[in-house]
Amino acid sequence: MTLDLYCERLGPGLLAEPMNALSNGAFLLAACWIRASARRLMGGMGRQLGTLVVLVVAIGVGSTLFHTLATPWALLADVIPILLFQLTFLWIYLRQRAKLPPGPALGLTAGFLIATLASRGAGEVLNGSLAYGPTLLVLLAIGWHDRRRRGSPWLLMAAGTFGLSLVLRTIDQWVCPWQPVGTHLFWHLLNAVVLALAARSLMPGRPAPRARHGHG
Repeated sequence: MTLDLYCERLGPGLLAEPMNALSNGAFLLAACWIRASARRLMGGMGRQLGTLVVLVVAIGVGSTLFHTLATPWALLADVIPILLFQLTFLWIYLRQRAKLPPGPALGLTAGFLIATLASRGAGEVLNGSLAYGPTLLVLLAIGWHDRRRRGSPWLLMAAGTFGLSLVLRTIDQWVCPWQPVGTHLFWHLLNAVVLALAARSLMPGRPAPRARHGHG
């Protein structure tokens, strides 16, 4: 069964959504940028950022599968890595940046999961974008926290970018009469930026100073 969820898809076939499929390359570029930034600022990624990079790649692969195959199992390959990235990032932020104990951090992460799953029950309200409402609210909340506590702009920038991408995802079907390609490809391009900014927020503001070795 082929799922027809976006403006660009006019029929079955691997190439029925070429722009939606190709735009997923932005996630691979985001993964490379995160890796390069971590090496420059931290000397390496570490386990946490390494996990996020793997999930960014998985998001790109899963979304490509869905926009080429458009089957129910490919839809799961699309949405599951996105949810896993959100949960993993939120847990890391709450523990590493907000310094919450495991219990409260787990409770807030579980609350976000419940809210996200509940909002998915709204079906096609706002072209299915209502499911990402909790994500936007959480980004705004932790972005404000990060800006106030650390002076870091990255998460507020991510929230603004995500808000714009959510608008473009929402209007995809509405613009079909005059823009057959739709706007979903911009959801991919901007969300790759969102993921990169989110990962950047977990890194130091500048490279750590290297120890100098004297000559004996």
